[in-house]
Amino acid sequence: MSGTLYGVGVGPGDPELLTLKAARVLGEVPVVVFVCTELKGVAGPSMARGIVADHITPDKTEIAIPIEMSEDLGHGRRAYDAACITISEHLSAGRDVAMLCEGDPLLYGSFMYVLERLGSEFKAVTIPGVSSLGAAAADANLSLVSRTESLLVVPATIDEATLQDRLAMTDAAAIFKVGRHMAKIKRVLGTLGRVDDATYVERASGVDGRVLAFTDAPDKAPYFSMVLVTKRNAP
Repeated sequence: MSGTLYGVGVGPGDPELLTLKAARVLGEVPVVVFVCTELKGVAGPSMARGIVADHITPDKTEIAIPIEMSEDLGHGRRAYDAACITISEHLSAGRDVAMLCEGDPLLYGSFMYVLERLGSEFKAVTIPGVSSLGAAAADANLSLVSRTESLLVVPATIDEATLQDRLAMTDAAAIFKVGRHMAKIKRVLGTLGRVDDATYVERASGVDGRVLAFTDAPDKAPYFSMVLVTKRNAP
């Protein structure tokens, strides 16, 4: 009998935001998979693994998927292809496998790439996690939407014209993957007259996290940062 593939959301950073179900599964599975950064061929740390380090005992088999942060999507495809061969071998041998994902596995989560490759061949179970979106709003004590308002979730990595067009059509927005795109976001929000509606959240729920008015946001932001754009509606 084949093993089960689990996509485990480990939350945005605070280990105490790990769900009870995720903790139980991590205690039961023999194989744990996680993405780590790669720089010039050298594998770096994994944020997802770091969040749940206390739940990974020495008896577990660990599989790291090193991903280089670059515009070359081919590198990522090859890394996932290679990892899925190893993962499928464990599943075929009857061993359950848990893949760790920051936040929620299916909201810009790396688990989707493994699920696409192996989900039709093996039983797959996704365990949702506290998303970075929810954590950012909580850190800022900010209501995202109310009543009939709509919320746009958009990556800062898209081109400036498209970003502006999408933001112009929504009540509220969560701009993910800020990183080196801060200057573009500032231009767009300035053009739309929504700078005062925006809040900058960095490393939500983490011990080094911070919340700033968008006017005080740094010109260079880390990848794990977000801009929330909301309306201040009267009740």
